Amino acid sequence: MKTLVIDSSRCIQCCDCQIVCKDEHCDNDWSPITRPQGDSQFWVKIIGEEMSTGTRVKTLWLPLICQHCKKPACKGAVPDAVYQREDGYVIIDPDKAKGRKELVDSCPYGVIYWNAELELPQKCTMCAHLLDNGWEEPRCVTACPTEALRFEEADSLTESSVYAPLEKLNPEYGTEPQVFYQNLPKPFVGGTLVDQKGVTIIGAKILAVHQINGKTYRASTNAFGDFDIRGLAPGYYTIEIDKDGYYPKTIKNLDLNTALNLENITVTRIPSQ
Repeated sequence: MKTLVIDSSRCIQCCDCQIVCKDEHCDNDWSPITRPQGDSQFWVKIIGEEMSTGTRVKTLWLPLICQHCKKPACKGAVPDAVYQREDGYVIIDPDKAKGRKELVDSCPYGVIYWNAELELPQKCTMCAHLLDNGWEEPRCVTACPTEALRFEEADSLTESSVYAPLEKLNPEYGTEPQVFYQNLPKPFVGGTLVDQKGVTIIGAKILAVHQINGKTYRASTNAFGDFDIRGLAPGYYTIEIDKDGYYPKTIKNLDLNTALNLENITVTRIPSQ
């Protein structure tokens, strides 16, 4: 099976994927796979997640589409109106699904839309009609300028063949999504290290230690005294700060289930002997 690999860190919110999706599906009837896409639908949706506060706010982008799950909740809700192709793609039958608005609420990812004019639930088809006619990729992939979207053979995706770990979106839903992600938005912690006079401190070693699993993340302060540790597993952390000539500093029980801006952190210089 070929599937999408989505690298959130490469998404720049250009929305080219959304534009070509609409070009392909609005006013075009691709029966028996799907009918024309309805108004206000985004079969590829770019979700912006604003993280942290103050001077360290970052907006991270998450392209969201149908996950073409192995155990699709939509098929479980209305079995006669949803089918899974041999290539793994989940399709809502436009004839059998007419009037079945309950399909919209069945998807835990919120990627099924209601076409009021046609009285149809609709979603991404992975451009199955194009793949059936010799296309090598869905339209969204062909349009992505940063390769945030790639179309890969699922069996070829191994730890040694990819540049960043593969993840699944909300695996706790139990639907076994078949779309892969890389670099999903995760919490980060940042701050500025200063001495008692407010002078920034360069080259200090910063450790962020997860208080449950012990995983350690490292950084150092830059020429402006700033540090930024990204990609943290959610949880509570201890921050350890070390710099020659200064007393070590420890900050415990930081809630990093969301991103956190520590602003200025003051460390004390060791008096000269």
